[in-house]
Amino acid sequence: MKNVIYHIICLISFIGLTDAVNAQSFKQIYPEFVQNGISLKSATVGGLSSPQFSEVDLNKDGIQDLYIYDKIGQIGLTFINGGTPNTVDYQFAPEYLVNFPKLSQWVILRDYNGDGIADIFAYSSIPGIAGIEVYTGYYDENDKIAFRQNNLSGGDFNILYYPGNSGFNNLYVSNVDYPAIDDIDGDGDLDIVTFNLAGGIVELYENQSIERGFSRDSLLFTLVDRCWGKFYESGIAKEVDLSSNPDECALNLRGSEPRSGLHAGSTILTIDLDNDGDKEVVLGDISFTNLNLVINGGTAENAFMTAQDVAFPSNDVEVDIPLFPAAFSLDVDNDGLKDMLVSPNLANDIGETYESVWYYKNTGSNEIPVFELQQKDLFVEDMIDYGTGAQPVFVDYNQDGLQDLVVGNKSFFVPGGNRNARVYLYENIGTATNPKFELKNDDLFNLNVFSQNSWRFTPTFGDLDDDGDLDALIGEEFGNLFYAENIAGEGKPFEFSAAIFAYQDIDVGQSSRPQIVDMNKDGLLDLVIGERNGNLNYFENTGTAQNPIFSADPTNNFFGKVDARGDNQVTGYSAPIILQMDGMYQLFVGNEAGQMYSYDNLEENLTGTFNQTSTNYGNIQVGEEIHPAFADLNKDGILEVAIGNSRGGISFFETDLKEQTTSTTIVEEIATFTIAPNPTYKTLIIQWEIPEEPSHIRIIGANGQVMLQQPFSKEIAIGNLAKGIYVLEIATAAGKLTKKFVKR
Repeated sequence: MKNVIYHIICLISFIGLTDAVNAQSFKQIYPEFVQNGISLKSATVGGLSSPQFSEVDLNKDGIQDLYIYDKIGQIGLTFINGGTPNTVDYQFAPEYLVNFPKLSQWVILRDYNGDGIADIFAYSSIPGIAGIEVYTGYYDENDKIAFRQNNLSGGDFNILYYPGNSGFNNLYVSNVDYPAIDDIDGDGDLDIVTFNLAGGIVELYENQSIERGFSRDSLLFTLVDRCWGKFYESGIAKEVDLSSNPDECALNLRGSEPRSGLHAGSTILTIDLDNDGDKEVVLGDISFTNLNLVINGGTAENAFMTAQDVAFPSNDVEVDIPLFPAAFSLDVDNDGLKDMLVSPNLANDIGETYESVWYYKNTGSNEIPVFELQQKDLFVEDMIDYGTGAQPVFVDYNQDGLQDLVVGNKSFFVPGGNRNARVYLYENIGTATNPKFELKNDDLFNLNVFSQNSWRFTPTFGDLDDDGDLDALIGEEFGNLFYAENIAGEGKPFEFSAAIFAYQDIDVGQSSRPQIVDMNKDGLLDLVIGERNGNLNYFENTGTAQNPIFSADPTNNFFGKVDARGDNQVTGYSAPIILQMDGMYQLFVGNEAGQMYSYDNLEENLTGTFNQTSTNYGNIQVGEEIHPAFADLNKDGILEVAIGNSRGGISFFETDLKEQTTSTTIVEEIATFTIAPNPTYKTLIIQWEIPEEPSHIRIIGANGQVMLQQPFSKEIAIGNLAKGIYVLEIATAAGKLTKKFVKR
């Protein structure tokens, strides 16, 4: 017998996760991305689809910065203006967004009280109430802009009201429209111009705070003109109907009533284009791709529209944005002149999703502006933007030891209602501690040919045929799966055979979002699939490691009783990610509302209810329909997370999920043990010399997953294990002993 010695055993160097869940906000990070040889300036901002633009001094330095509210995803974005003259010079600065309230549908920043600080006018956050909320801006102790909601009187809700014939009425603005909040009558305070409830005619709500002897912050509105400008927008023609009488609405000339039902949708920009002191109107309509300039031949006090330009700006390239353009006036390039930005105002993905910011530079003056088109993808050109939807997953695609990124999208905009869906491959060309991603393939698996009938591609990877390399499953819009076999072989850069549709006839309804994981830890890979309804579907593998068999119907279609629908939502778009944490599974689920739920107590409760540990893990706010992917990108032992969103972009964050570092324990080793054969194929033989046998053993995979746990035995069947490297862990009374082995 050998002498008694103390031996320091390295227990496990593979991944395990601790410190699972807390409520802290995660820090956003910005890995470098390269496309077509160009490093993208704002790669991971998250994309733009239906942006609305407002100037605001975010940091009290006297320079107008930029606030963007994107209607798709219902998310705000803040950018600091570097102030370089004659230059578009903005840097993404999400730290300023924390002081903004949660807003929806439309947002306009204007200084209504004259204190030099931008305030917020926004659509009502009260469900079912179409109106205007107001927030007053101020600077906090760190000179960051912040807002407090105004207490507005006149009715039952905290929104703007105006006096009517029988009390106060709600100042109506549709959630579809974009109104004008501007000094229309030239008296120094802000008025409101918006379409009425039925649509077709525009109403002027005059701010009479000053006229009534109050300060500008009183916000006392009166409906002074029920047909401002005297024009009528039918919604069935690009032209508006103009009146020949400055005292009579054009509606009367038509001999008909306003369009039936609620107003379909229009956008309004008021701007003095001819330096005569009154405001012209630039109109966008939900039915058309153009902007219509309606020229004011009246006065500031009595608007009367007398001419129009349906190809505005007709001096240059006319706007042609499918569909529903909205125009915004701001100094984009720091030359002191107000330029024009134009973007779609849709809250869905049937309009333009990439060339979504048309930048017209003002080459004239502020008194007589002249707009000339510079580009159609301002800001977007510097971002990763996949149109709508982004479903990322990390995998070492080229087998170089670095995590690459594979991303599926829902679709790019295609005229005529067609689709352009793809899967993208970004190889990590950086280092182990500094990731850098370069686009290598913009149609991985060649799925674009299917995208007229199948889209919203959601990829994941796992060794489904037990040949040592990772195969691919790709979810899609109608609940089925594509399967692509990796034929490269173990340790080689991935190479896939042609993708096959309708893998094992699995259909979860709509928007399948698969994960491959040995859920019941029987050595066979199972499937967990999220879907549009927000539940999770569990498919148990009843075949073998080499030939998995899944029923077309899920083993459990309400797995863990997970319901990813947010408050007041009928759909959830559950996007599950299952990680191994301290030998136990943890579940993370992205949802349509933009939250990430987290759960534990999975293995012991496969037929019951998982324990929910967070409803907003990491307090990540990047928009709606989020899809997470985790990896340690800089080898610091802490996982990062990439979050795809409905705008078609990706954001990256540090998390608090820690890799378990190599730990030690002191064991009184009376004798050594060996494994034979090693490498092995079907059976693991343990040669153990200590008279008293250990209590149990565990086999742990390279990702920290416990593949097998059982009472100690000197002969262990491992035929169901996939090829790869494993750790055999033997528990003794004094501690744990481990050895690596290879499964062929």
